[in-house]
Amino acid sequence: MRELDDLSRRATIEGLRDRAPTLAHKTVTLGFDGFIDSVVRVILHKDNQQPTSYFQSPHDFGKYIVEKGEKNFSLELEEITTKLGGNMPIMSNALSQLGLSVSCIGSLGYPDVHPVFLPMQSNCDLHSFANPGVSKVLEFTTGKIMLAEMEALNRIPWEFIRDRVGINVFLDLFGKSDLIALLNWSEMDNSADSWKGLLRDVLPHSTPGKKPIGFFDLSDCSKRSNERIQEAIALIQSFSAYLDVVLSLNLNEAIIIHSVLTQKKYNEDQVEEICKDIFDNIQIDTVMIHHSRQAIAWNAEGLHKRKSFFVKSPTILTGSGDNFNAGFCTGRLLGFDIGTSLVLGHATSNVYMQSGQSPSATQLVEFLSENL
Repeated sequence: MRELDDLSRRATIEGLRDRAPTLAHKTVTLGFDGFIDSVVRVILHKDNQQPTSYFQSPHDFGKYIVEKGEKNFSLELEEITTKLGGNMPIMSNALSQLGLSVSCIGSLGYPDVHPVFLPMQSNCDLHSFANPGVSKVLEFTTGKIMLAEMEALNRIPWEFIRDRVGINVFLDLFGKSDLIALLNWSEMDNSADSWKGLLRDVLPHSTPGKKPIGFFDLSDCSKRSNERIQEAIALIQSFSAYLDVVLSLNLNEAIIIHSVLTQKKYNEDQVEEICKDIFDNIQIDTVMIHHSRQAIAWNAEGLHKRKSFFVKSPTILTGSGDNFNAGFCTGRLLGFDIGTSLVLGHATSNVYMQSGQSPSATQLVEFLSENL
């Protein structure tokens, strides 16, 4: 990365090193999903005399299936890992590793927390209202396909979540948090109901000392109708009365949202125009779009963009976007500008993809010292 001059690079590294101890005094609350991810590779060819070969991209995998036509066939999956999943648990875990005080509200197991989430208990305060969904994640070198089983999650109304977690818990957490992240709207049918409940039952009655950051990640909304997407955007705008709202999108999600809002058809090379159009059409603080090559953001100050760090052979892709979001939010909580926060997002995601583990603030400083 060569977008920062020497002074800016030193300021980023030294600023993170100096400010990192204050993260212990920052409080964040996230909700409301929770999944168990089985991450697998799809085997293309297997021979005892040669190394196993795998499908390298979703395109190659899809082409193979299409070419089979109406024929029956089978494929073998090789498990990489079984891990905690869902946008909320992964982002929560990343934030806690960076040193923040994290409260999680989600489907983490009931009445007992599922064992896959137990490692989070040492760093996060867990409030679980249901059993998790299950997701089979097909990982390729250039992307992934997630196949989710929602079980009962789609049918859980806001009143059930409110009463099982406790309204006083919601009022306490939303009243003291510096960051409130509402994630994975797309995968849970009743997300809009929960958001309406927060706007009706919680936020008007909580008393934060200052306006928190409100961080929203819709997740892949390809299966949602235009009407449902428009409803979600309208609700996000309503949260602006209580929160400084950031909408985080990957490139696929941004193209869909842009089309719904503007009826324009832009391609993925026009990401800056897409980001500006979305920002101009919704009244929130920041719109951010991140993908494998760069991240950009648009706010009242205009355009901000930073290229990503190159990862030649990632250990894992699932969760990289959630780690990016954690790094970006950490930058904002520490008072860094948008551009620097994008750099911290890229760095957090890069360390995670290389090692399979979310970094500590110290590891983030080390990475930036070697790569900026």
